[in-house]
Amino acid sequence: MFYLILIFIIFYIFTIIKSFLRFLNSRNFILNKNKTNKTYNKKIDIIIPVYNEVKNIKSSVSYFKKFYNCCNVYYVTTSKEKSSATYNKLIEEIKRQKTKNIYVDNCPNIIGTMANQLNYMAKKLEEESIIAIYNVDSRPTIDTFKYVIDNINDREVYQQVSYFDDKNSGIINSCQMWQNRWSIIYEMGKYISNINYQFKYTIGHGLFIKKCILDKYGYWSEQDINEDNELGYRLLINGIKIKGIPFLEKADFANNIKIYIKQQSTWVNGPLYAFKYFKNNEKNFKNLVLSVLNFKAFISWWLFPIIILLFIFLSLFYQYYTLALIIFLLTIIYVSGLNGIVNKLLIKTGHIKNCKSNNIFNDLIFFVIHCFGPFITINKIIHGKNNIQNKYNTEK
Repeated sequence: MFYLILIFIIFYIFTIIKSFLRFLNSRNFILNKNKTNKTYNKKIDIIIPVYNEVKNIKSSVSYFKKFYNCCNVYYVTTSKEKSSATYNKLIEEIKRQKTKNIYVDNCPNIIGTMANQLNYMAKKLEEESIIAIYNVDSRPTIDTFKYVIDNINDREVYQQVSYFDDKNSGIINSCQMWQNRWSIIYEMGKYISNINYQFKYTIGHGLFIKKCILDKYGYWSEQDINEDNELGYRLLINGIKIKGIPFLEKADFANNIKIYIKQQSTWVNGPLYAFKYFKNNEKNFKNLVLSVLNFKAFISWWLFPIIILLFIFLSLFYQYYTLALIIFLLTIIYVSGLNGIVNKLLIKTGHIKNCKSNNIFNDLIFFVIHCFGPFITINKIIHGKNNIQNKYNTEK
């Protein structure tokens, strides 16, 4: 048992070192970004799917109308919203604000999801369109659009990551700090990496992709619960690179722990169904490896906190008190330590203003809560309720 625990500790140390190295790469990528003053003839076509979001329309239209020189913005409502209140509000704001680059269309699907809205609009755009996907509460900057126009091609897509700066406290603040760390270390760290056998997924907002890629390799899946993870897999197996953007997008965070856990239970569906994506596509060794790496993210999400607690218990049970202490200290470094250095980076770069320092106790409680979402999803699978119809839509 001693050697088994020791092997786990070595693995744990390796995981922390790998995360820290990714942090350094992301840090350099963000700090060394270059802005440009070029002007462009090419425009980006932004698609914003909306559903029951009347209260967010006015501010969103007001924000995006200022990018008329480089962006056309297409809000896509859905007949699933039977009152058509969001559609009517968009028509009202487009007229009232006299916009030059804002459009609205309604997807007739009455049972569909965001994927249906995206596909409905994307298929209407020109073949050479650069398509961007954002949420109604997204606030990207002009530098993001210029960076993409400068770099994008027919064999690459670009994925922006988010940061969160809501005025939270307690455990929900620890959740927010973890999500910032996830964006910078895990997501951006992978997007800027050149390692071939590494799974990268796309995200439901901040994605830039040329329509010709979608035409060739397929649009967003309307059958999978998590359409962005599946799209990322399909892009990778077809040799399309997913690359990072050094400019971050500010996003709103969950209002409370309950909403956060529900979000986790939805997001976890991406890696959970990794082998389904493999089954539905060409079967070869590379694609299998990518599926295994994708599914590994689900296992870590679900079981890693529990495995840590198990090894602490085993160390105490066999009276290896020093090993138990080492595992506990490594957990503080893994959670609070990495959260803290990302927080300092975002403060230094001017992203975070509502900063709060780490609370190790809250961080450790959060780390256990973090695996609740996967348990909810597994329970839904057992009861036959884990499907698109029961997919949770984040409250705004």
